[in-house]
Amino acid sequence: MRWRWTNRMQDVADVVMAVAIAAEGQVEAWTAPAFPGSGGGSPHIVGSRAVVAASYLVVSLVLVARRRYPVGVLTLMVAAAAVPALVYGPSQGFGQVLPFALAVYTIGAHCERRASTWGLAGCLAFIVLDQALDPAYDTITDPFGAAPFVVLLILLPWVVGLYVRTRRLYVAELRARADRADAEREEQVRAAVADEQRRIARELHDAVAHAMSVMVVQAEAAEEMLSLEPERARMPIQRIQGVGREGLAEMRRLLGVLRRDESPATAPQPGLDRLGALAREMDAAGLPVEVVVDGDARQVPVGIDISAYRIVQEALTNALRHARASRVVVHVDYGNEIELDVEDDGVGRLLPIRDGHGIVGMRERVALYGGTLDVGPGSRGGFRVHATVPLGEPA
Repeated sequence: MRWRWTNRMQDVADVVMAVAIAAEGQVEAWTAPAFPGSGGGSPHIVGSRAVVAASYLVVSLVLVARRRYPVGVLTLMVAAAAVPALVYGPSQGFGQVLPFALAVYTIGAHCERRASTWGLAGCLAFIVLDQALDPAYDTITDPFGAAPFVVLLILLPWVVGLYVRTRRLYVAELRARADRADAEREEQVRAAVADEQRRIARELHDAVAHAMSVMVVQAEAAEEMLSLEPERARMPIQRIQGVGREGLAEMRRLLGVLRRDESPATAPQPGLDRLGALAREMDAAGLPVEVVVDGDARQVPVGIDISAYRIVQEALTNALRHARASRVVVHVDYGNEIELDVEDDGVGRLLPIRDGHGIVGMRERVALYGGTLDVGPGSRGGFRVHATVPLGEPA
């Protein structure tokens, strides 16, 4: 178990210390030699012992509040010590020096530099005046009396207090920096998690929505064939089964990634080399697709390869679901950048363009690599999706 110094323990320590100093002051006030009988030695008491004892008591007990009100406590101590000094003359002894040393340490440790300096200056001025008024010292033979010794006793605690405050502020700054670093790391983790969730959401939408769209189209075709050509209806039904299995496998793969907390990129995913298979799949669903490739097909970064495939897949899925197209042309151009162009001859140009989940996903994929995406009416009378993805580092 680690022992910790708490504020409550510090309060108790302040009370104990104040009571102990007060007790020492009372013993000194009632037992120290009285001037002039003392011959000027230290400690000595000048004037009424009861007044000096009361002054010592106030000077000591106010130390209980020294950390909460350091300047106020020091001011009250000077006022309490000044009363008997002005009425009878200054008494000398540790019953008064110790409380002032502790108070000056406190202003050094808990006040800002300007307030601390002014507090020290005021305290030193009072000590010099107190020594000058002390009748126990001969100003001719001993002009300064015990002032240099008392000043040293006061100045050293103030320097120690300054060091403690500087050290405390330094440690606090280190802790604040560590807290900020932890907060920044947590924010980066949250951002990474959010990015990963968006990426998985895109994968789910692109893969599963594509499979569901093909299944719906095939189911509609099978329903029409059942009454006219029941035997031919087997083909779309079988196609539904195959696409359903593929979609289910894709969903299981993505859910498995979530359970393992790994990146979807760790599992094999389709790229541009699968466009031929995608075209055959769409053709089987009733939408003829022609794939045209310009330039030499080459190895591209995995992330760009997957994103390009998903963009084409989403564009074909939208054409199958909404465009009522009879033909789609997919054009892929390999240059300094991957240029994708998917254009159908359907009625998409007549429909309002809305950034649904599919188009939003395409925009995010393109923006991730610093590319551009344009959607709108095409030259064939239908709808066109045009994307460019640079083959450099992600933006």
